[in-house]
Amino acid sequence: MGTPANFKKHLLIPAIMGAALTYGALSLIDDDSLQREQITSLENRILDLELSLAQKEEELADARFFSAGAFGLASTSEPAPNLATNQQAAVAAPNTQSEHSANEQGSNVAVDSQQLLKDLVTLSDRDPRSFSEKANDLLARNASKENIAVVSKSVFDLAENPDVLPDYELQSLYQNQSNPDLQRVIAQVMSTRGDNGLLEKQIAKTQTSLSSENPAIRQQALVELGKTRYASAANAIVPLLQDSDTNVKLDALLALRATGNQSHVRLVETLVSHPDPAVSWLAKDVVNSLQNLSERARTQLASTDIVAELPVIAAP
Repeated sequence: MGTPANFKKHLLIPAIMGAALTYGALSLIDDDSLQREQITSLENRILDLELSLAQKEEELADARFFSAGAFGLASTSEPAPNLATNQQAAVAAPNTQSEHSANEQGSNVAVDSQQLLKDLVTLSDRDPRSFSEKANDLLARNASKENIAVVSKSVFDLAENPDVLPDYELQSLYQNQSNPDLQRVIAQVMSTRGDNGLLEKQIAKTQTSLSSENPAIRQQALVELGKTRYASAANAIVPLLQDSDTNVKLDALLALRATGNQSHVRLVETLVSHPDPAVSWLAKDVVNSLQNLSERARTQLASTDIVAELPVIAAP
């Protein structure tokens, strides 16, 4: 079988000859109408030759492909295998598989979480356990971040359903669990039902860290107090507005913005003229936020306050 170069050589000769004939015809024919007719005919002939050449090349490529597949031989015109590329592909393959497995695992976690949510809030004859019993059992097996989020969301979903989740069960669940996020959500739900006792208890426990000599611990305590969205926490936060550490002072302002009301505005105004521009700017922002709230705001929580700090469940 001839090589592609030989095919091209033989098939291009007629094309070149056709082009030469076109040139000759143009120089010999004077009549416009006859000239256009001859040109069109010659152009069609050249096009036929070019199509024939392309078809032959395609047939040759197919023949080479099937020949290599039948005998396991690589064409001499093919470039040598790139070993570096092959090695990169071999290394990338396990990573791709691991990534797929991770995505699949994440999807399974999300699906399991949604099922857990359904199981926790549904009373069934097949499972006579109460909500608190199911929640305690789940967290006893695995108190993962995801499971904490699931139980917290379940507590929130049942906030307005005391028949399924009565107050005494919430009290029991609060006592049996030590995760601060879950305890906070339970206390917040009790607040929406008119009982701030657990929320006050949560604040008192967190407030002890505000006297730590470590600024990082004071900052973390301020973050936790800010999550309560409760005005009583603001009263515990206010003294930290005068903290010697600028970062603690800034976190105190942020926590106060999340928990305070109009009664706390005057306590922030002294920082509006603070020499540190970050403190001054944030103080102005806090004043603007709190002055729009009444002095009764945040003394009893609403559902929106809980949602704002609810632990996040992985998306399905």
